[in-house]
Amino acid sequence: MKFFEQIAQSIVDQASSVLDVSISITNAEGVIIGCNDLERIGSYHAVTEEVIKAGRSVVFTRDKIKNKNNVLPGVATPVRFQQQLIGVLGIIGEPEQVERYVKFVQSYVEMMLRESFRAESFYIQMKTTELFIQHLIHFKEWDNEETLENYCEMSGFHFRYPRLCILIDMPHLQPSKGDKQHPVHLSQYDLFLMLSDLFEDHPQDIISPINPKQWIVLKYVKSEDFSKLRVRCEGALKRLKQLLKNHSIPNEVCISYGNSYTGFSGVGRSYRQAERTLEAGRKQKGASSSVFAFNDWDILLNTFIQEVSTSFSEDLDDYLAQLLSHSNAPVLAKTFLVYCEQGMNVSQAARELYVHRNTLLYRLNQLSQILNMDIQSFEQCTLLYLALKQNKEIRSSMQVI
Repeated sequence: MKFFEQIAQSIVDQASSVLDVSISITNAEGVIIGCNDLERIGSYHAVTEEVIKAGRSVVFTRDKIKNKNNVLPGVATPVRFQQQLIGVLGIIGEPEQVERYVKFVQSYVEMMLRESFRAESFYIQMKTTELFIQHLIHFKEWDNEETLENYCEMSGFHFRYPRLCILIDMPHLQPSKGDKQHPVHLSQYDLFLMLSDLFEDHPQDIISPINPKQWIVLKYVKSEDFSKLRVRCEGALKRLKQLLKNHSIPNEVCISYGNSYTGFSGVGRSYRQAERTLEAGRKQKGASSSVFAFNDWDILLNTFIQEVSTSFSEDLDDYLAQLLSHSNAPVLAKTFLVYCEQGMNVSQAARELYVHRNTLLYRLNQLSQILNMDIQSFEQCTLLYLALKQNKEIRSSMQVI
């Protein structure tokens, strides 16, 4: 059993450090695969066959082993896994001193075997699910419907049900190279259990990592449950932040989600919405931890601004050239943006900027003259607002005023 050989030494190290006894483990063929004395690993243990045939603990005194090569005094007992004898555990020492430990150490080793097998099975399943998710979210690119249908038939997932994508971003799950201050001690399994508890309440829900810093939840959602989703995500945000804090990981978490769709292509569409929503939300809010919804109007606006084509963006920048060359451009730009965001209400905008109403009107009039625009026109103000929001030079200059 290959996984037994892979973990035998770690079992020996853990068990012997906890119980303060010397241990060896052999596989069913009698090869030592774990031992406190590393020089014995890989050597043949002559009494393994005898212990496996006996099917019970066998005591080896000094007299009994004096003509046996590579056998030490102690007690040897079979190791069982899934009702099969897969090897032998040896507890090394004078039999009368170590015999009392046999049952306890045997139970401990077999428990660790079960835990290791469970973890190994989980990671294999998680990798399979992650690959499936990658096919789903890039469905339009890969054109792999047959592969997806085969997996769905095997796993019992059906994409005639509506699902939305919830994207959970935890940037510090993978610390940057050389970051010794924030080592990560949170297993994928623990994180999966937490996310399952937070989001999984239907057999068609799918949870998986998509990269070292992000997890995805493909959530089956009825239309009447959609309004409750934000509250659920905000509750999840708090618990995930606490989980990271408990593991001494910087607790920066963002959650975003798209709309609900059916079919394979619907998953990719919802994922792209969640991805753009995350990016737009972070830029807009400037928050290290928050929940961002695709159907939030502020998010939609920022997503729209992000999606402006390069050629049209360059045209807008040309339109702003006269303003950018003005010495007071950052102040005028900020004044106009606040004016728009306050519903084009002069009094509210003046209060927001802590300036006199007449000062605000003077700035708007100045802007109108520079750009030759009608400051009372909703259409012209909308275009200028979009132009200013997407212009990098304006955004950076406003950060310093």
